[in-house]
Amino acid sequence: MKRENTAAWIFVTAFFMLCIIPSVGMLFYHSQLAENRVLSEKPVLQTVEGAWNRDYFEELQTYVAEHFAFRAELVAADSMIKYKLFQTPCDDQVVVGKDGWLFFGETLADYAGVTLSDSELDQIVKKLSEVTDYIQSQGKQPLFVIVPNKNQIYSEYMPVRFGSKAQQNNLILLQERMSEAGVPYVDARRILLDQKDSDELYLHEDTHWNNTGARLVLNEIYRLYGLSDNYPLMGYTIEESHSPDLYNILFPQTQHCEAQRIYDDGKSYDYIGRLHSLDDITIRTQSADGNGKSILVYRDSFGRALIPYMGGTFDNAAFNRSTPYDLSLVADTDCDYVLIEIVERNLSDLGEIEIPIK
Repeated sequence: MKRENTAAWIFVTAFFMLCIIPSVGMLFYHSQLAENRVLSEKPVLQTVEGAWNRDYFEELQTYVAEHFAFRAELVAADSMIKYKLFQTPCDDQVVVGKDGWLFFGETLADYAGVTLSDSELDQIVKKLSEVTDYIQSQGKQPLFVIVPNKNQIYSEYMPVRFGSKAQQNNLILLQERMSEAGVPYVDARRILLDQKDSDELYLHEDTHWNNTGARLVLNEIYRLYGLSDNYPLMGYTIEESHSPDLYNILFPQTQHCEAQRIYDDGKSYDYIGRLHSLDDITIRTQSADGNGKSILVYRDSFGRALIPYMGGTFDNAAFNRSTPYDLSLVADTDCDYVLIEIVERNLSDLGEIEIPIK
């Protein structure tokens, strides 16, 4: 009986110690969890006006929940267990697919089928026709490219519980209407589907295409512009250099890089002005090895992969990722071509473009 009591006391003591470690540990240990939000500050008993803070205990509860010791390590351990053992994400922004493929949760609606009505699709095409006419009236050549979501190209790696990819979706129906209306576009979906069995075109643990996928579509962009420039899809080296966004959502504390294909085309270019990152709202390049032409590109995060190649192709290139689109740049920028690139999940944004008043 005494031995059983001793074991019970040891169990209770161990359980109690485990419970208080996160709280007591706050006195000497500070968790550094990488999160895309501002964590709460330590609450005060009195406000700046000198009154008692009536929300003190509620704020204290929130503060402890966000700052308890070893929080980062526990969150990382929970994420890894769910990911490795149960193929389940700790964040609904990420879908854990087969063979290590990750997908963006916001693309599930497009994967399941059509989410825009006929009138909404018609309104987008009407707007794109107006944009086309406006760009042409400025003496420049317009072109649209809608980059398909990763699960539209690699649907075989989606979890079985989501079923098969829908045969019709917003992108397919919109491009049919664009063809009927004479809106110039690159059928990136067809190009990538045709090439996917010959080469990998998207990153496994990231939302975006890899450099090969970007170059493949860029070759078609140049062809439709009537340019002779062309990028080979072979001749790359592999570097563990890419920080994958979806993996980082699951494991924000982990230092992890995914393999990326690196091409060296032998074309140099320079950034005009100070560059912080390829996510800057405005980026300008110039090249002494250019083709004598210039281009203005409206782009999103998929356009990051295009910048180094277009920078070496054109004498001058301007890239803008502000939303809503600032079409006044068309008249203000000395360029021959205007490219509007957007990912499939955001294509409804195309209907919100405003045409400058002439």
